Amino acid sequence: KTDSVVKSSLEGDSFTIEQIALSDTAYLFTYTVAILFAGVYASNFPANEVLCYSLVGLALVSFLKAFTFNPMHYVLLQILHAMIQSTGWPTCVRVLSLWIVKDRGLVMGVWTTCQSLGGIAGAMIASYFVNEYSRKFSYFSNVPFLLITAYFAYKHVKDEKSHEYALISSDLEVQPEIKPKDHLRRGSFVNNGSGKTESTKISKIFCTPGIMLVGISYFFLKFVRYALLMWLPFYYEEGLHFDGLTAGFMSTSFEMGGLAGTPLIGYIADHYLNGDNSKTAGLFLAGASVMLLGCNLVADMGIFMNQFCMILVGILIIGPDSIMSATIISDLVKDNGLNSQDLGSVAGLINSMGSSGAIFQSGATAYITQHYSWSTLFNFFIFCSMLSSSILYIAILLRRRVIL
Repeated sequence: KTDSVVKSSLEGDSFTIEQIALSDTAYLFTYTVAILFAGVYASNFPANEVLCYSLVGLALVSFLKAFTFNPMHYVLLQILHAMIQSTGWPTCVRVLSLWIVKDRGLVMGVWTTCQSLGGIAGAMIASYFVNEYSRKFSYFSNVPFLLITAYFAYKHVKDEKSHEYALISSDLEVQPEIKPKDHLRRGSFVNNGSGKTESTKISKIFCTPGIMLVGISYFFLKFVRYALLMWLPFYYEEGLHFDGLTAGFMSTSFEMGGLAGTPLIGYIADHYLNGDNSKTAGLFLAGASVMLLGCNLVADMGIFMNQFCMILVGILIIGPDSIMSATIISDLVKDNGLNSQDLGSVAGLINSMGSSGAIFQSGATAYITQHYSWSTLFNFFIFCSMLSSSILYIAILLRRRVIL
């Protein structure tokens, strides 16, 4: 979040808008490529070690960014940042799949509020330091939090099932017990009760019904989400002409909405739509297109109305993101009879496709705002949200035909 808050400061340090967009694109492109392999790579090592070393690496990168004033050096650090960051999400999803059996939509929704909480805290802390001191101190402030979290991850994250039932299998039968570290180090897992340890080929995963469509839908969702995450402070400051501190605090409204949206979407899916996570996500995305139109209409109506609309957008965008990157992936693996060890690979593939949308948003955002207007950009967001919802419903229909 610090990178999005300090954009105006970077512009003041002789970075051009194009160079800022390039640094975002470098980060997101690297993340997209790296996460495609990170799920498979990280599954060969204990989760606590992967998360600990990744967090320490992120602390080092944040420290180095504080002393970087050359645009190309900054781009290189963004690439390193992305490579380290890519191991986190697939590892967390894999571990949680071992822990959570009941009410997965609700529990995963509550868990993914960590993204919004981190974004809110990061934006507030970074906004304070960049306005009171400089962007250097905004990056320094990340280091102690990352190191403390690394320590707790190493000590407390365990690759253990919550009980003897496997969460992801074709029939939910009792699985023979395997020592966690043994199967992690040799890269093998129990499949659907046969005792075999072979994984599904990546070519079959690509052809599995619904996976590619969910990935395409996630592409457009991530386009909108990351454009708002990375450019919202800049939009409020440069587009609506609020001061830097106010713009930074206003930008947290999007993630405040996400804080409510992540548990809400899981609760609605589990209790009102019979656990149909894909259908729930599609409904939220359709609603997001309406609220993005509202953001265009209230742009000149002051702080309260802008924040109110953006909170609703956060609910309707971040909510679907939370289950598309975790719960829906678990559903796809189970519904298509894939092996439990394929969860990391499928998570990496779908998150990689989603991250591709995040890559394109940076250059597209810079181009549209410079050549057209912020209003045009929000109209494009509306189109992306509707398209994401429509593709997700096509995936639902395809999966139902295969299951039947």
